[in-house]
Amino acid sequence: MVCKEWKLRIMFSKRISNLDELADYLLDSFASDKLVMLILDKVLLLLDNPFKYSREKLGKDKHGNSMFSIEVTGDIRILYSVDPEKLYSFHLGD
Repeated sequence: MVCKEWKLRIMFSKRISNLDELADYLLDSFASDKLVMLILDKVLLLLDNPFKYSREKLGKDKHGNSMFSIEVTGDIRILYSVDPEKLYSFHLGD
């Protein structure tokens, strides 16, 4: 599906509604600024096209949307699901 702009919903225990809040949350959660930048770079890639950069399809989430993961480092992956009809990419955390 071709989409000019994907919308992002980030699901953590703390309400995060934009990339600035995500960056602040990650800086508080991780000691390494380099790691935070790697995570944010991957999130920006996913906002561009969540299908293009996915490396692993994980099945379906509870709403029936396709779930994927993308590697940040060898130990850290971002899990996300995509609703192509509403053009939403859901990034899961915590």
